[in-house]
Amino acid sequence: MGQITIRELENMDFFKEIPKDILQNLLNESKVVSYKKKEMIFHSRSRTKTVYFVYSGEVMLYNLTKHGNRKVIFILGKGQLLNQSIVSKKPNALFGEAVCPVKVIEIAEEQFLQLMEQSHALTRAVLREYERNLWRMGHQLKNTTGNMQMERKIAAKLWKLGRDFGVDTEDGVMIDIDLTITLMADLVGAPRENVSRACKVLTDRGLIRYGNKRFILTDSDGLAEFYKM
Repeated sequence: MGQITIRELENMDFFKEIPKDILQNLLNESKVVSYKKKEMIFHSRSRTKTVYFVYSGEVMLYNLTKHGNRKVIFILGKGQLLNQSIVSKKPNALFGEAVCPVKVIEIAEEQFLQLMEQSHALTRAVLREYERNLWRMGHQLKNTTGNMQMERKIAAKLWKLGRDFGVDTEDGVMIDIDLTITLMADLVGAPRENVSRACKVLTDRGLIRYGNKRFILTDSDGLAEFYKM
């Protein structure tokens, strides 16, 4: 493993409450693998025997609609668990693809399960991660209903991304991800043209700015108020 230390793991939310001896065992059994932008980490309906955590960069988890269009479910960052199934050993429900150059901590599933048996804290961390994902899925379903205006859907998604990946700048909160209009369309499950028009509405309202694949939330509070209208 080498370059990753226990201190680095402890700075990631997932690993904060896990004992040092378990973290050391995890480091001993794992490796860091680099992926290029747009490179697949795993495929839907495939059976992986590896547990994945994002070490740096961002990974999107998505599925394909019956028409072959991509629907992004999550964009996950540093320290987050990518697997949708560990204990049940079911095939992946989603595709995992690098949004940018990423590094992923990989550990064999069997070794990870053994560590879970040794540590209640590690098991709780996995459960917390899945509970959070369930909450996020429920929130997404609420915000993607057909009667919700596209502008509000975009506003809700941008506000959430700003909370997860936002960096404070002089102009507002910058979402520090290469986020094209096409990717935003995949996130909300809508045609690119509709998303482009909705972003223009939000821009004209002074809520966001967009350029060089970066969204800046010029008025985060106003954006939250807008999508809750």
